[in-house]
Amino acid sequence: MNDLEERLRAAFDARARTFETSPDAWLRVRERRPRRYLALRLAAAALPVALLAVFVPVLLDGGLGRNTAADTDAVYQQLMRDRTPAGEQVSVANPTEGKPLRLWFAKARAGHPELCFVLERAGAQADGNCSAVTEEEAGAEAWFAGSTLRGGAETAMDWGVAVRDVGGVTGVAGDGQRFPGTLLRPAGAPYAIWTVTYPARHAVSAIELADGEGRAIGSSPRALMEGQEAGEDLGPALELPAGVTAHARRSAQVTMILWTRQGAHLVSSAAVLNEPVSVMRGGDAIMGLARENVAKVGFVFADGTTAETGATPDRWNLGLRLFAVEDPAASPPGRFTTVAYDASGAEIWRDEASSTENFQPVGEVMTIPGTEGSAEPVRAWFARINMKGGRGDAFTLCRSGLFSGAGTLCSGARLDYPFSAHKVTTYLPDPGTVTYLGVAHEEWKSVTAVLSDGRRVEAAFLRGTGAPAPIWHLTIPYGDVTVAAFTLQPQDGPLERHPEPDRTCGRRAVSVERQRLAAGVSAVVAEPSCLAFFEGGQVETSLPGPLPGEKLSDLLGPDQPVRWGRGKDTWYGYAPAGTARVELVTSNGLTGTAEAVPDRFGQGVTLFAARIPEGGDLSAGMVVKGFDAGGRQLWKY
Repeated sequence: MNDLEERLRAAFDARARTFETSPDAWLRVRERRPRRYLALRLAAAALPVALLAVFVPVLLDGGLGRNTAADTDAVYQQLMRDRTPAGEQVSVANPTEGKPLRLWFAKARAGHPELCFVLERAGAQADGNCSAVTEEEAGAEAWFAGSTLRGGAETAMDWGVAVRDVGGVTGVAGDGQRFPGTLLRPAGAPYAIWTVTYPARHAVSAIELADGEGRAIGSSPRALMEGQEAGEDLGPALELPAGVTAHARRSAQVTMILWTRQGAHLVSSAAVLNEPVSVMRGGDAIMGLARENVAKVGFVFADGTTAETGATPDRWNLGLRLFAVEDPAASPPGRFTTVAYDASGAEIWRDEASSTENFQPVGEVMTIPGTEGSAEPVRAWFARINMKGGRGDAFTLCRSGLFSGAGTLCSGARLDYPFSAHKVTTYLPDPGTVTYLGVAHEEWKSVTAVLSDGRRVEAAFLRGTGAPAPIWHLTIPYGDVTVAAFTLQPQDGPLERHPEPDRTCGRRAVSVERQRLAAGVSAVVAEPSCLAFFEGGQVETSLPGPLPGEKLSDLLGPDQPVRWGRGKDTWYGYAPAGTARVELVTSNGLTGTAEAVPDRFGQGVTLFAARIPEGGDLSAGMVVKGFDAGGRQLWKY
C-alpha cells in the first residue's frame, strides 16, 4: 500500500552517511537537526501502529484544512469545538485574495498549543485549519507556518510563529531581495505571529530574525530540512486536488517527490512503487503515487466514509500517476482500504488495511516510568526492518505518547549506531513533561542529561521482555529549564559529550563583547552553553558550545581535535590550546590556512577563521591539520 519500507531503508542509509569522516561532519549533522530527516512520523490511533505515512512536522501545516463553510464565524466555531482560545485573534490583510486572514492560538484537548487560521477566498468558501506549534522541533526562534502563495498570484504573504523575545523578522528571497516583515503580539497568546508580504515572482526562501534592538540573531529557512532534499528540480510542480502540490527532485541516489499544501511541506517520498498504489497521509490530506494503468483511487474507511480522486499523470516522465484528496474528518488514522481502478472503472487492485499489519513490535511495548500520570503515557518498542542487499535486519525504535493527533514516531536505530536522543513532549497535566529516550548499548555504564541550569539528571535503563536491546530514558518537567547536552560513560573508555542545539544562542550572543578574528569573523561564548561566530553581521550558531559548567576544551580530544564550520565565505572553529595555525586541504586539493589565537573567554582553546579557498570543495575527503608556532604538526583530522 505504501513505500514505508523503502523510506525506512533510505533513512538507515542516510543515517549511515550522517557519521562521515569529513572534518566538518559534525557541522553538517548539526545542520540536519533536529532529527527531522530520520524521524519517521507514523499515523496511529493505538498500539501496534499502522505505519501509513512518513512525514515530519517541522513546518506547521499551513494548508487549507477540511473545515469549510460560507461564513467565517461558522468555520471558527467548527475549529474551536474541542479547543480553548489562547489569546486574542488578529486579522491581517491577505494580498492574494484581497480578503482578511484571521489568525489565533488555541489550546488543544491534549494541552498543546496550536496556531489556527480562517482564510476568506475570492469566489470560494472560507476555510481554515489548526496545527500544532512544535516549537522544540523547529530548532529556531521563529519558523514558517503557512502561505497564500498560489499559481497566478501577483502578491503573496507567508506567516509563521515566533517566540515572544524575537524583535523583528525580514523575508529573504532566493535572489537575495529582502522584504520587511510584521510581528503581531496577540494579547494573552503564548507566541507572536509574523507575516511577510512579497511579489510572488520573488518567493521568500528564508526569514532573518532580529532582537528588540534590530541586531541579527539568526535565520530560519522557509522549508527547513525535509523540504530541501538534495538534487535538482525536474520541472514545474504539479497541482493536485485538495490544495496539494507535488515537486520532483533528483539526486545521484534517488528521485524524491515533495508534497506541499499552501507552501507548507507535508511529506517527502521516493518516486518508487513496489505495489500499484503508494499512499501517504498528512496535513488533512491523503496523497500518493500510482502506476500508469491506475485512473482513479478510492478509499473506504472503517466507519463507512468513502473518498475518491483521479490519478494525474506526472509531468516529469517518471511513469507515475499522482493523486490527492481531502482526508475525511471522521476517519481514524491508519484504518482504511485503498482501491485502484482503471480507465474503464474496473477495480484492478485492493489493499485491506489495518492498524496492525506493518512492522509488529519486537518484544515488549514498554511504558516509560514517570509518564504514567500524563494524559498520554510515553511508550517505546522496537520493530524490525528487513534490509535489502544481504545487509541483514535493522530495527526501528518507536515511541508514542505525543500530543493528540501527532501519532507515533519511529526512527532508524540500528543497534550498532552511536548515541542518539529522541524527545517526546506531553502537556497534561500542567506543566507537562519532556521525555528523552534512545537505544542503549550493552557496554554503556551511564547516560546523563546536563540541564541548562547546570543540574545533571541520570537516565535509567530499561529492557523490555524480548526486546533486541535496552533503552535509556529520563523525564523532566516541561518549562524554561531544558537539556543542554548529554554525557555518555562507557564501561571502558572516556566520557562522551553530546551537546543539544541551543536555539536561543544567537539572541544571547549579540549582547556579549566579541573577539575579532581574521577574515572579518568574530566569536562569542555566552552562558550557559552558547558559542557563536559572526560573519558580515549575521550570526552562526551551528558549532557546539561548552556544556554548562565546562569549557570548549572539554569537547576536544584525540578523536576530535578540532571543531569547525563554514559560513558564506569563510571557515572557522576552535582547536586545542597551543595551536597557532590551522591548515585545511579541500577534497579537490586546494589548501587554506587560518591563524589561530587563544580565546579570551577562558575556554582553553584557540579560535581561528579564514576565507574559503576560491573553488574549494568543502565536502567529504577534506583534511584539517594543526601546527604550533614553530611549525610542528600537533594534530590531524
